[in-house]
Amino acid sequence: MPTSILFTGHMIDKPGRRKPRFPAELEAAVVERLAVAIAPYAPGKMEFVQGFASCAQGGDILFHEQCRVAGIATTIVLPFPPEVFIKKSVVGVPGSDWERRFWYLWNTTPEEQRETMNLPPSDDAYGACNIRLLARAREYGAVHLIALWDGRHGDGPGGAADLVARAGAADEPDIFSPASLKAHR
Repeated sequence: MPTSILFTGHMIDKPGRRKPRFPAELEAAVVERLAVAIAPYAPGKMEFVQGFASCAQGGDILFHEQCRVAGIATTIVLPFPPEVFIKKSVVGVPGSDWERRFWYLWNTTPEEQRETMNLPPSDDAYGACNIRLLARAREYGAVHLIALWDGRHGDGPGGAADLVARAGAADEPDIFSPASLKAHR
């Protein structure tokens, strides 16, 4: 049976974030942990696997990049057109190259695996995007959730907490927090 790897995760903290959640210095640790989470689904170990996530800076982009390293195709779903999404969910971390990485992923993903919902910008649009991601993942196959999540309620609708709750426990989810990686480093 086909398998969907559904990902949700925190963005890297922007400067001035009151309560740090995913500090930029943990990017390499998250990459390593994602590689471990994705490895069992790599071609040769499992057939008919596809990853599903949005494409915000931080966890989403790292997930898509690690799937590509492992040879796993991914689907990107955005609530807004890319030019709007970038302003809201990609830029804002000084000295980073998240925008370049976003455009590389977007432009090299086959058109049928890219979806723009064209919703008006609002916090509720992120929740709608989570619903769509989950629906697309379920349409493809059995859903396995990987979440980079601190276990708390998010900053608003449509975050990691929202998608973890929506996905339910159909499969044992692989949930890890940035803080847990920091503690082991």
